[in-house]
Amino acid sequence: MTETDGSTQLFGGVANVRAKTQNIHDTPRFYDGEENGVDDRITADNMDEARQQNMAYEYLCHLEEAKNWIEACIEEDLGPTMDIEEALRNGVILAKLGHYFAPEIVTKKRIYDPDLERFNVRGLHFKHTDNINYWMRAMASIGLPQIFFPTTPDLYDKKNMPKVIYCIHALSIWLSKLGKAPNIENLLGIAEFTEEDITEMRRALEDYGISIPAFNKIGGILEKEIGVDEAGKHAAVIVINEILQKEDPEVTLKALNNKKAYLNYIEIPNSVRYHEILFLAKLDKTETALEEGKTSEESDIYEFYLTHTEIQDIIDDINDIVRKEIAESKFRAAIAEINRCAMGDCAQTLLAALQVTASRLKNVNDLNYDLYLEFLKAAKLSKEGNLNVDEIQEVLELANEEMRKRRDLEGALKALHENFLASNIDGTFEALHHVAFKLPTLHKNAAPKYQATLFFELAKLQDRAEKEAEKEGVELEEPITIRLTHANIQDCIKAVNNQLKEVRRFAEAIANINGCLVQDDPQETLGALHVQAAGIKEVLERCADDYHVWIKEGISVKKTESEIAEGDSSWIEMRSPDNQIFFYNPESKELVWQTELNSVKPEGASEVSHYMAQDEIQWIVSRVTAKRLRDEWFDTNVDAVVRLQSIARMSMARKRFKARLKFLHENEEAALRIQCLWRGYLIRKELKARRDYLNANMRHIIRIQAWVRGYQIRKNYLQLTQDKPSVQVLYKFLYLLDQSAVDHAEEAELRKHKASIVKEIRHNQQLEKEINEMDIKIGLLVKNRLTLSDVVTASKKLKKGGEVVPKNRGLKELSKESREMLESYQHLFYLLQTNPKYLAKLLFTMPQNNCTKFMESVVLTIYNYGTNSREECLLLRLFENALKEEVQRKVDKVQDISTGSPTVIKIVVGYYRGTQGNQNSLKSLLGPLIEQVMEDSDLNMNIHPLEVYKAWISRTEMETGEASKLPYDVTPEQALKHKEVTDEIENTIKKLVTIIKSFQEKIIGTVDQMPYGIRYMAMCLRKNLKEKFPESSEEEILKAVGNLLYYRYMNPVITAPDSFEVIELGAGSNMNNVQRRNLGSIAKILQHAASFKIFDSDARYLASLNSFIKTAYIKFMEFFDAASTISDIDEHFNMDEFSDVTMLNKPMIFISPSEINSTHQLLLDHQKQVTEADDDPMNEVLASLGPIPEDEAMLGDKSTEFGLVLTNKWELNMSDESNIQALFSKTKYLIVDLLKIQRGETFTAILHTDANKQQQELYKAIHSRRLAAENEKTNEEEKNSKMALFDPNDNTIKKLKEHILKNLTILEQHKLVTPTEDYQEILTSIAKDICNQRKYRQRRKQDLKKIGETVERMSKKKKYYGEAVTYYQEYVKACVNNLSKGGKSKKGDRRKTARYSAHKLYEKGVLVEIEKVPTSSFKAVTIEFSSTDQVGVFEVSGKLSGFNIDKINVVFENLLQVRGLRKLATASIRRSVHVKVRGLRGGNQREPSHIPSQQEVLRSGVTRYTSRRESLKST
Repeated sequence: MTETDGSTQLFGGVANVRAKTQNIHDTPRFYDGEENGVDDRITADNMDEARQQNMAYEYLCHLEEAKNWIEACIEEDLGPTMDIEEALRNGVILAKLGHYFAPEIVTKKRIYDPDLERFNVRGLHFKHTDNINYWMRAMASIGLPQIFFPTTPDLYDKKNMPKVIYCIHALSIWLSKLGKAPNIENLLGIAEFTEEDITEMRRALEDYGISIPAFNKIGGILEKEIGVDEAGKHAAVIVINEILQKEDPEVTLKALNNKKAYLNYIEIPNSVRYHEILFLAKLDKTETALEEGKTSEESDIYEFYLTHTEIQDIIDDINDIVRKEIAESKFRAAIAEINRCAMGDCAQTLLAALQVTASRLKNVNDLNYDLYLEFLKAAKLSKEGNLNVDEIQEVLELANEEMRKRRDLEGALKALHENFLASNIDGTFEALHHVAFKLPTLHKNAAPKYQATLFFELAKLQDRAEKEAEKEGVELEEPITIRLTHANIQDCIKAVNNQLKEVRRFAEAIANINGCLVQDDPQETLGALHVQAAGIKEVLERCADDYHVWIKEGISVKKTESEIAEGDSSWIEMRSPDNQIFFYNPESKELVWQTELNSVKPEGASEVSHYMAQDEIQWIVSRVTAKRLRDEWFDTNVDAVVRLQSIARMSMARKRFKARLKFLHENEEAALRIQCLWRGYLIRKELKARRDYLNANMRHIIRIQAWVRGYQIRKNYLQLTQDKPSVQVLYKFLYLLDQSAVDHAEEAELRKHKASIVKEIRHNQQLEKEINEMDIKIGLLVKNRLTLSDVVTASKKLKKGGEVVPKNRGLKELSKESREMLESYQHLFYLLQTNPKYLAKLLFTMPQNNCTKFMESVVLTIYNYGTNSREECLLLRLFENALKEEVQRKVDKVQDISTGSPTVIKIVVGYYRGTQGNQNSLKSLLGPLIEQVMEDSDLNMNIHPLEVYKAWISRTEMETGEASKLPYDVTPEQALKHKEVTDEIENTIKKLVTIIKSFQEKIIGTVDQMPYGIRYMAMCLRKNLKEKFPESSEEEILKAVGNLLYYRYMNPVITAPDSFEVIELGAGSNMNNVQRRNLGSIAKILQHAASFKIFDSDARYLASLNSFIKTAYIKFMEFFDAASTISDIDEHFNMDEFSDVTMLNKPMIFISPSEINSTHQLLLDHQKQVTEADDDPMNEVLASLGPIPEDEAMLGDKSTEFGLVLTNKWELNMSDESNIQALFSKTKYLIVDLLKIQRGETFTAILHTDANKQQQELYKAIHSRRLAAENEKTNEEEKNSKMALFDPNDNTIKKLKEHILKNLTILEQHKLVTPTEDYQEILTSIAKDICNQRKYRQRRKQDLKKIGETVERMSKKKKYYGEAVTYYQEYVKACVNNLSKGGKSKKGDRRKTARYSAHKLYEKGVLVEIEKVPTSSFKAVTIEFSSTDQVGVFEVSGKLSGFNIDKINVVFENLLQVRGLRKLATASIRRSVHVKVRGLRGGNQREPSHIPSQQEVLRSGVTRYTSRRESLKST
């Protein structure tokens, strides 16, 4: 009996076993919807859609399986599953897979485009089909049946991608059976995809128009297509049946995985179920066979054992059951998660749960998550237990429908708002008809009323919102935007309709009253007046006749008026009870509203009508009724009643008052006690409430107290800044004038940094000068124009680091003569520093070729390179005076500033753009933009037509691989005829304009970040040009200012940023030509915009930039105007005539004696041009100095700078009026000391009031501390650093007051103070000092920061020079070593001897003479030159007729220094013969050919020197 027959007979038994598996494992396949919240029933409407969705899901699972299997084989990430089909089209992945299992067929070299470089740029190429063919050859080589193979179009043209995936599955199973690849996973029911992915794949499958292959039948097809080892298969099946008896699932799984069993889709997690179900199936089959009476000996073995097909079917069924259980479990979990999230508060979490694929929900909208949460929560609360899937789907549909309605309503509301805000009455009325509003019947004649009611409702809501915001203390920058809601609109429309009904009834009632008068029936008129809708009040029946007569009379009057007006109309203008105006036509029953938004009257309505309005009728009725009632009242006698009531009330009131008064008199003590207790209770209650209130608001109370204290301080400070602050105000702020330890420390640190920075600047300048000289000497040495000795000498000088050790102290000597000279120079340089007119005139008096050098070496030294605010202010004063002098002398027209080269402007720009100026401002201003341009490697601002044309041709030739037929050499006009060239130039111009706009916006927007000095000089230039050229326009002057600010200050930085340290380049790196051209183009256009230079016909391709230049020019003019408008220099630096007197330390400069000497000589040479008059202070100072000392030692070592303390020669002469301000400042100092000790109502009272003992002791202690501090000063400079404000003789308060009174008397004589006003002038000055003290401290901190940055830059520069010095020393040393090694042999001998005849050496000029040997005998003399072990030393010996000459050692450096005429050495020769050798010459003298020349010695180091030098320069 065959295996097939057995499987057919026992198929029913196997099916029974499958049905029993659920009972065995307690895994139900169907669930009750009420119990688990799940309903598996599928309606007929969505069965087809569900089938297609399931098919798409299964195909996605197969895609995921194939992707994971390929990734495991080739060990590469293939990206998302949805993109795997597109990724397979180029065949690269499949070729790599072919290389994995058949490397001999698909080598790596055969794979086309393995890195996908071409594919990513240009897409598919026909050569990609080679990859597909190699993959198919690899599959054919391993024997995969051709039935699985796809065609090339199936894959390359994407005509049948499911067939490709089907083939990959078959290949995986085949390779797994061959043991060459891992098993492919079964992810059906396990993999998860979004609803969007499944829907997209379903549409893709529909586009294919083919059926999906049966992936589960691949194993059977493989068995049919290829030969199977039936014996091995039979044995493997028998083994599986026998192993089932062992009850070991692992052994069973191992047997199932036997390759000879040919079983597919074995899942390891299902091994236990495989074992149990197979065991039960075998048991059931055995029992059936036994029941039929079959025996194992007589029957086929498959009557009792499971066949291969039965085993495979059971495995497939178990896999299906497990997958469905997993899917069902996920479905239940998804529904449970949705029920759980529905009771939460997070709508996003609920949305994520709804979008899970396992939930089987449809139409889940991402935008409706809030509504989903609201509806599902309501549905969950209304039902016991969980919601099932149908209920959830129903709720989602309801929520979607509700959201749709809301969106419709929102659109209708928006349209309505647009119309009624635009006062479009017809549009508003039309918008109200939208079905989303669900409004009642709308009346066309009420359209204006609808419009007005909606408008006023909106205004009311907005007013209410603003009031609430104002009540809550919210400050509104803009009006609150309010929109009407649906409920507001419904209420308004309902109110208008109701009002329309009321008004219509009202109008009809009024018209009825007018109509009743025609019938002449008073009762009918009375009935019409009684109608409630008419609103007529005070109607009495007994007045019916009067009403009728009076109203009729009124109508007749109205008719008369209408006839006179000749405009009678049937329209009645009425006013409703709520004061609304409308028109009513009794004949046609029409009603027209008149609102504030629509005051148009109906057609045919006139100003006069014969109908009476309601207010007119009411007026008549009220008059008639009032007249009748008044008449009736007078007819009635009421006087007696009135009198009786008055007497009775008066009697009762008096009785009650007397009784109350009597009670209080009888209980007066108790009443007082009760009042006391009650008042005490009220007070305690109020106190407790107040205490509780304070405790509850303690934080606010503290803030209020702090505010009050701050207010008091600000108030006192304001009093301090008033014109006449009192002594009481000064008491509160005197502590601010105290100099703390921090102030002294900062001053000391400032002086220390100033000294070091000046020395560093000079040191670096000296090093730079000597290194430059060294560069020249090495260059000459390389060209054999200089001897090595000169270079060695310069190298030895470099070893000292540019420092010169002073030999004597010069001006610092303690002699009287040196001291007097030192004081005179102190006075001279103080005068030069504080009076810029001298240096300004000297700059333009001295020769102009020395001006710049004098400026850099002397002038900047006098001002310490502007290292603090005082010296920067004085330096700016010098620049200001020099600029004024130059404009007056050398500028003939405004354009000379732009076309010429003004000296002062060049110096100012160089200073503020150099390392000693504010270089960081330019770096922060332009650095980021320049770096951005340089970092953009794709940026190419080439706008020249020829270059663009040539680049276009080159690019075209590279792309096509063929030579261009266009000519290469053309004119710009011919190049511009090509559209590609003009298009590229236009695109480049657009990019250029965008970048230039960012540069201009950055420059204009950071005007406040520019250095004050450069802006101040711009203001001075503008002022000087206006004064000299008043007829020039403001635009011309601003152009000259722009030439300074942009062209000279900023433009070079943009063009060459590497030259000004604006950008940081690495060592050895430089800017390329493209970067320089880009920055040059930007700078060029900016310069055109700043100077308003447009492009003419010569550059017509740039004409499109002219509009931009015009716009940019206007912005630049505004920028130049703003930049040249700045505060005064004294205000900015807070400097005045008292600044030097009140300084903590005297100013000091660091200058060398040579600079002092040169300055002194220049002043003597140009004394007449510099001084203005004979009594000029400069003449007095120069007279005291006399001529320049003949003895140079008087000034000290010329190259050594020292600190020169500057003093004012007239500082101590208090009787001199020119220095009376110093006395004023010293008096302030003394008054501050007095006010700190003693207080009083006025300053005069303090001066004339004796101090008490405690105050005396306090002052003595303060005076002693100051005296001790003065005595601790060691050197003369430190003693002079403090201004002469402290007087040791003022050791008591009495002496202090006498000193103050004496000074005040002198000041009073000069009219600087007024005693009658309590010396208010000096008190006001003290108040100003207090206010300025804070500014001074802030400025000092800024100076410290600025100097610190400068010190850091100097350190970097010093380090650079140090590296250069080290290299030069190594280079010179290498030169000497090479010279010593130049004579060595190639074999490595340490000593080499060179022999020459004396005659040849004599002819060459090397040998001068040999004593006692005539020149005719030189041919018999042999001279030997030998190298030694010592570097640079040679041994010279000789022979004369066989006799040896004594040896001498010659040092090569000494030999070079002899330079031809100096005698080098004389050696004693046996037989009294001596040889004299001429020194080796440099220059053009030729040396012996066998002796290494300087050129030969240095050649080896030239290349290394050149590369090292370039590296140092770039650093």
